[in-house]
Amino acid sequence: MSKKGVKVFLWGVLFLFAWSSIGMAADYPQRPIRLIIPWSTGGASDVLARAFQPAFEKELGQKLLIENIPAGSTKVGTMELIKAKPDGYTLLFSNECWIGRYYLNVYDAKVWEQMVPIGSIVSEPLAIVEVKSDSPYKTMDDLLKAAKANPGKLSCGNPGVGSPIDLMFNGITQKAGVKIQYVPFAGGGKSKLALLGGHIDFRIGQLAETIDVIRAGKVRPLAVSSSQRLKIIPDVPTLKELGLLSGDLYEQIRGFWGPAKLPANLVNTLAPLIEKATKDPAFIRLAEQFTYTVDYRSPERVKEYMANYEKEFGPRLAELNKK
Repeated sequence: MSKKGVKVFLWGVLFLFAWSSIGMAADYPQRPIRLIIPWSTGGASDVLARAFQPAFEKELGQKLLIENIPAGSTKVGTMELIKAKPDGYTLLFSNECWIGRYYLNVYDAKVWEQMVPIGSIVSEPLAIVEVKSDSPYKTMDDLLKAAKANPGKLSCGNPGVGSPIDLMFNGITQKAGVKIQYVPFAGGGKSKLALLGGHIDFRIGQLAETIDVIRAGKVRPLAVSSSQRLKIIPDVPTLKELGLLSGDLYEQIRGFWGPAKLPANLVNTLAPLIEKATKDPAFIRLAEQFTYTVDYRSPERVKEYMANYEKEFGPRLAELNKK
């Protein structure tokens, strides 16, 4: 072979190598994919993943083998992914829980940096502020004015000190210059019952756990932390439009992750399939029934979200953890 021929051959090999590294993997997947959910069966991430499963399997041309590994406050399932072979046949589905858990010492490392985001499929408001339907407070303005006139008197049910919801609402009350009597509960279900029983003045919780009593007219939602109004409760203003929050960090996202060394061509193959599956009408209907907004975010957007989320909550959680 001539020198010119050798050069052409080498350039061809380099081109093919580069394409296989950053392009799409035409022969993937060839067998079912294991999907780890580091949460228990019936939890929010589990229910959502199973709702998405038919649409995603259709795009993949393969089955998803869902495996719930909830032990260790998400640690066991997360480490199972991190240690998995980066061949695209083991993925994980979750929200951004690792940041808060790291700063509260559940994790001893930033495990999200030991994984690669592939794409998220929905967003949901981090919190909703609500009162009982017969409450005298019709709006957030009513609530904050009453709190300012009665420092430390209004009681608020919340999911516990140090949660992002707790940090979010503390920021709001500090900005508004009001003092609230916080009543921590072990779970949103218990604070919902306390509100319905008239034992607290209002609560902050998650929409999915309260949509039933909103629809039944038993509670009145005053505001949500989403970046825009939700189709499911279009008359409820956002905390952002009320000038009490900014940005989209007060939304949770849920999506797919792979091991850190997952090749770029596999990420580039999976991400468009995930995006396409989010457009499936049956999935959209189910997601909206579960109070989610279908909101595909690319790997780059997920990375940006995680960085901003850590910047917003990390220092505050670290400071709280010192106390």
